[in-house]
Amino acid sequence: MVIAKVIGHTRAKRVLQNAMTENRVAHAYLFHGPAGTGKTTLARAFAGALLCRQGTGDACGKCSVCHRVNEGQFPDFFVLHPAGNNIKIDQIRELQRKAQFKPYEADRKIYLISQAESMTRDAANCLLKVLEEPPPDTFFLLTAVNQHRLPPTIVSRCQLIPIGKVPLDQIKQMLVEDIGVGPEMAALYASLSDGLPGVAREMAESGKNLQVRELVFYLVEQIEENDINGLLKTAEEFEKKKDVLNQVLEQLLLWYRDQLIWVQTGEEKLVINIDKLNKLKNCSTAAGRDYLVKSITNILEAKSQIEQNVNLRLTLEVLLIRLSRTA
Repeated sequence: MVIAKVIGHTRAKRVLQNAMTENRVAHAYLFHGPAGTGKTTLARAFAGALLCRQGTGDACGKCSVCHRVNEGQFPDFFVLHPAGNNIKIDQIRELQRKAQFKPYEADRKIYLISQAESMTRDAANCLLKVLEEPPPDTFFLLTAVNQHRLPPTIVSRCQLIPIGKVPLDQIKQMLVEDIGVGPEMAALYASLSDGLPGVAREMAESGKNLQVRELVFYLVEQIEENDINGLLKTAEEFEKKKDVLNQVLEQLLLWYRDQLIWVQTGEEKLVINIDKLNKLKNCSTAAGRDYLVKSITNILEAKSQIEQNVNLRLTLEVLLIRLSRTA
């Protein structure tokens, strides 16, 4: 992957390419933004550009270095992932030890730290020491969904690269050209991804998010039927499916968003769940604007409480009962 072929993020790509062509690359960068926007993809492309000897301002994408960087087999490119739920101090100490050695093959070494906000406090303090006195010809690329969960001392030593959502037409084009998805399904995946190319690609390749979507519309049926007992049982089931709960709430939020948009504008082109348009029209007419606004507020409040580790089961039960129109 080369920087020029990363979809979206025009400003971020220009900043990185200018830094290379003008020979003013910072020793540390923090790519931050929502999950699925392409932070790691762009960071990897930047690493390839820094290591490639053939390109100017970008990787050539064809040489041995580029191929090995893409495959994760280049000796001067290291990727650090959380070990379990966290990046631990032993991982950063090992990084610190290796960083003292000269590059093996290239003129520089690159360390990519994925999900940097998952570092423990001790790990973050250890990394801070490295960033304060970085070894020569060594560069650090950090990715984080929420930069505010990182210590300000680390953030201040990085050049910030904000990564936002990608236009849907670009995501659709990527799905058609890179994966071979048909135009209609590509449009649906792009729409459901809400500007997140990683989510769109996962849907196209594995269908995982479509399975989550089926759960969401099963839940919607229970809400519309005011099946309180069923909703309480569903809350119990979702407590055991924490890995997909955030996706469920995100897609549920999009469903209520679509209904509100339809009630307010009647514009089909603004609807995300376009394949559910008839159901959307019927539901939104029956629900009404006030209910939809309250529902969106309730979902956002539940998401915030879950992020703060409030009692998960209780939060879900309260949310689903509030979404019931009898509440």
